[in-house]
Amino acid sequence: TPTSRPPLASPATPADAPAASPRASSALPAGAQAATMALLAAGAAARCRHLQRAARSQAVRGGASAVTRAAVESEASRLERQAAQLRAEAQELEKAKAVERRAARAEELLDATRDSGATVGPEALSASVKKVVGLTLSPNDVRELMAVSATGDRLGFDDLASVAFDAALEKLVAAQDAKLSAELAERQKELAAEAEREKMVSSVTSLFSGDADDGGPTGRALACLPYLLPLLDGLPYGLSLASFVPFLAPLFITLGPLLGLKNAIPFGTFIFLLGFQFLCRNQELPGLLRYNLRQACVIDVLILLPSFVAGFTGFRIPDTLDIPIFILMAICIGYSLVCTALGKTPSGLGFVSDATERGL
Repeated sequence: TPTSRPPLASPATPADAPAASPRASSALPAGAQAATMALLAAGAAARCRHLQRAARSQAVRGGASAVTRAAVESEASRLERQAAQLRAEAQELEKAKAVERRAARAEELLDATRDSGATVGPEALSASVKKVVGLTLSPNDVRELMAVSATGDRLGFDDLASVAFDAALEKLVAAQDAKLSAELAERQKELAAEAEREKMVSSVTSLFSGDADDGGPTGRALACLPYLLPLLDGLPYGLSLASFVPFLAPLFITLGPLLGLKNAIPFGTFIFLLGFQFLCRNQELPGLLRYNLRQACVIDVLILLPSFVAGFTGFRIPDTLDIPIFILMAICIGYSLVCTALGKTPSGLGFVSDATERGL
């Protein structure tokens, strides 16, 4: 005997799962009715697919009789027809919704009911569209909308509620939206460019804004002067370099008289060092000037150190070291001058800057 199998589940009937009647929601607005019809159509299609899958599954396992399969297929066909009918009704309701929307807007544009027989001219239409839709019409736009009328001079309710007027108005709205979007994008580009310029200006400003008490442009200029002392004392080390690098000759020619004037003062270097050391402790002076006074003293002492050693011990450094000493001095002074011009404290000279800060 054939093995007993569970019977195929009988399809749901309206009594088992009552479906909402399309006419039950006739009191709802057209938009709500269309949404309801669409949901019902989707539900019917889903139940149809479920029954078809169940029938195929039972047929594969051989557990469904021909009668049962026929009943399932009949129910599936019924549900397909119901879904198609519901979709058609939903489309009709969507059309009704569009008609209601156009009629309501026409009454707002006329500021009267559909049966009043009111009409609007070009000027009144422009004002009404701006009030109701929020769209500013140009003369060409008004003429395009007025072209919907057969006469072209007045628009009545039927004209304003027509598909042609709706399409023309939507076209103008879309064009204005595209124009506003383009203007917004252009404005955003301008703002981005302006922000980039402000960022660049801020960067340049911060570059020239001192991080110390620099006393402004005048204070920065004064803060550069102390480095004349180590530069003058280091000139003798660079005389041999001038013969190899001719463009340095104007520097030596310019600074030569100043070096002679300093050397004409008895103990001139010593007096300047004492004066710098005294001034760098004056808290009333700008901080950058005080720092450079102290650092110029440290650099000058390092330049004069070989001469002091030679004077006390009789040992003279080789002439081959003159150029390296001059180059190191020029690097230290050049770095300090650049930082000072930017309003920054020239504190990146290693042990030289460390000695400067300890002296302050």
